[in-house]
Amino acid sequence: MAKPKKKPSIELKPPRRAKPSRPAGRGGGGASSGGWRGWLRAITRSAVIGTMLAGGIVGYVEWRWATGAVDEGLEGPVWSVPGRVTSAPLEWWPGLQATPEELALDLSAAGYARVTKAVQPGDFQVGNEALHLVLKPEAGAGYEVKAGEVLVTFRNGRIKSISPAGKLVLPPATLALVRGRDNENRSPVPLARIPENMVNAVLAIEDARFYEHEGIDPIGIARALFRNAVEGAWTQGGSTLTQQLVKNVFLSHERTAERKWKEALITVAVENRLSKDEILELYLNEIYLGQSGGSSVCGVDAAARAYFGKPVERVTVSEAATIAGMIASPNPYHPVRHPEASQARRDRVIDRMQEVGFIDAAVAKVARASTLVTHPAVSSRVSPWAVDLAIEEAESGDEGRLARDALSVQTTIQPQLQRLAEKAVSEGAAELVAAHPELEKVQVALAVVRARDGAIVAMVGGRDYGTSAFNRVVNSPRPIGSTVKPLTALAAFEADAALSPGSLLEDAPIERVVDGKTWAPANYDGQFAGPIALRDAIAKSRNIPAVLLAEHVGLDALRSRFRSIGLAGATAYPSASLGGFSATPGELAGAYTVFAADGAFHAPYLVRAVRDENTTLSETVPRKAAVRFSPRSTFLARDMMRSVMAEGTGKAASKYGVGQGAAGKTGTTDDYADAWFAGVSGPHAVVVWVGFDKPRTMKLTGGVAALPTWARFVDAVGQDDTVASAPEGLEQVEVCVATGAPPCAGCEATRPEWFTVGTVPQAQCSQIEAAAEAVKTGWEKLGEMLGLVR
Repeated sequence: MAKPKKKPSIELKPPRRAKPSRPAGRGGGGASSGGWRGWLRAITRSAVIGTMLAGGIVGYVEWRWATGAVDEGLEGPVWSVPGRVTSAPLEWWPGLQATPEELALDLSAAGYARVTKAVQPGDFQVGNEALHLVLKPEAGAGYEVKAGEVLVTFRNGRIKSISPAGKLVLPPATLALVRGRDNENRSPVPLARIPENMVNAVLAIEDARFYEHEGIDPIGIARALFRNAVEGAWTQGGSTLTQQLVKNVFLSHERTAERKWKEALITVAVENRLSKDEILELYLNEIYLGQSGGSSVCGVDAAARAYFGKPVERVTVSEAATIAGMIASPNPYHPVRHPEASQARRDRVIDRMQEVGFIDAAVAKVARASTLVTHPAVSSRVSPWAVDLAIEEAESGDEGRLARDALSVQTTIQPQLQRLAEKAVSEGAAELVAAHPELEKVQVALAVVRARDGAIVAMVGGRDYGTSAFNRVVNSPRPIGSTVKPLTALAAFEADAALSPGSLLEDAPIERVVDGKTWAPANYDGQFAGPIALRDAIAKSRNIPAVLLAEHVGLDALRSRFRSIGLAGATAYPSASLGGFSATPGELAGAYTVFAADGAFHAPYLVRAVRDENTTLSETVPRKAAVRFSPRSTFLARDMMRSVMAEGTGKAASKYGVGQGAAGKTGTTDDYADAWFAGVSGPHAVVVWVGFDKPRTMKLTGGVAALPTWARFVDAVGQDDTVASAPEGLEQVEVCVATGAPPCAGCEATRPEWFTVGTVPQAQCSQIEAAAEAVKTGWEKLGEMLGLVR
């Protein structure tokens, strides 16, 4: 059952008692006992009494109707309050690509006030390459902020330092408002929270005698008529605040004599039912104040946030006058679209505040001299694909629930990471299309999952939400190609402790019979390398060693492993070892979290909590990690993925600034229909997919089509330089590249390689080569004897 919205802080008062009537007078004689004059007086008196009785009955009925209309209007929600979708608690760190203005948007959306000098808790100021915050203590799902001051400095488009903490966690920011059919943006606040400057500015320009009249002000009407006559134009109205409230809340906007009569009756009824402060609170939260971000801005708090980036408690005299000046004509006096007209109107309000004695001449002079500076709110949804998905999950079949019940949905999205993800997709796609114009309609999707808990911190479902709102991160499963190979290697290390990245596999033609058909996989270059180390096979994305490795694990066991980390589409066919099954970018990013979390898996999730104003209705507490692989196996697999970046199909990432701590893998599917790059950097698993919605060839590999977008994002995040240390149970030994064994004196190429303690080969590479040659010669001789080899 839908929970009713909280009503305004108003209690209806009982009707005022009628004043006692005066005693009837004693004068006047009765009708004479006869004659036509007495008869006429009697008839006249009866008519007057009848008229008075009829008028009284009509008046009583009309009054009952008016008070009933007021009671009914105040009984339910007076207005709609939008639902909202918020981010995760904001997290910033040194190295993160960001500008002060970008982070200022998030601070405003988190309820902080942008001011000239930050002095109160909840204030922040933007300086030259710096942000100064005065933190306000608060806590919620996943965060706790303590009081204090923080200085964030910037250099070369990145956060240089955060003092004193080094890393900063702040309350969530609003990503989007979910409005009902009226499309109103409103954030009601009690009158006690609305500053005196704001109240006085409104009263001065709209109804300076508000606390003196009874709802209808004859003096105000007369003054307005006189001013309009003098100026020769209709420049001032005579309606009181109560009348304006009645027009907007209780009546339609038609202009008829009957409507004016109803307005007068209801106005008196409102004044009879509510105190002046209660009427003023309703008015200040209801009044229409222009358009911003495609919605109607209603109420002074919503206006302060929309135009000045701060809650109403922190508006200056100048800003309060600007907002009050919009009431008469919100669009012509819009401070963002028409700043000159808005400033002139602001000055008129300041003059009026001085005229009626609300401010003195000195304050008025300072306010008039101040420059009108606006900080408009973000005009569109932040992370629109994630917002859509969060609304869908939170409403769960009850469409419209968020707006109807004014619910708040907290997601796991990090706004700055989302901006960086969208920028990476935009720039990567532009670079790709510039080099390959035939790919103009190609799509790109990017998913970022935090490994420690599965939180989706950024999600880009396509190149342009305005063109296509389809979310390819969660709704478009595609074959994942060679991105599966590190996962296969991970399963193999788990199954066989003797296996090392230096172990040799054969890269030679093979055939398998699957469902009665012969399957003969090949490498993308059509060549075969012969014996090759597992590390090199992964780095160069060779297919035949991957099939052999999968068979070493066991195809059924491998399928179980894949499904245990969220790849539900995995099969037990040999082609699964080459990514011949489908997954979404979000699912693949979830699977890759094991590489950043020492083998632990967290299923990706987006919605952290759903709550109304006072109650948490549901909350996703990150589940305990499901440990799928050992730290030993995970380290070995990730170390090979670093070789992909250093010398394999991912080496182009370095030119975008990606450091040595990042690890990843390319993926390219049959006929080059899908291009992937999947990897881990710092605490995040990041996946990029490139392709057409209706699959067709791009003639490009994942290293060409997908890697640049991935690398741009990873570099911007600034967390990939740390190389993980090896866990216990591993040792590093110099080996021969050709054999994977300890080198002999004449070995041509060596490198350090990791082994599980106790599994380093005892024979040197020359002995291994001799034994291999002997085996090869023996097989050749056997073949000659059987007539199989000539």
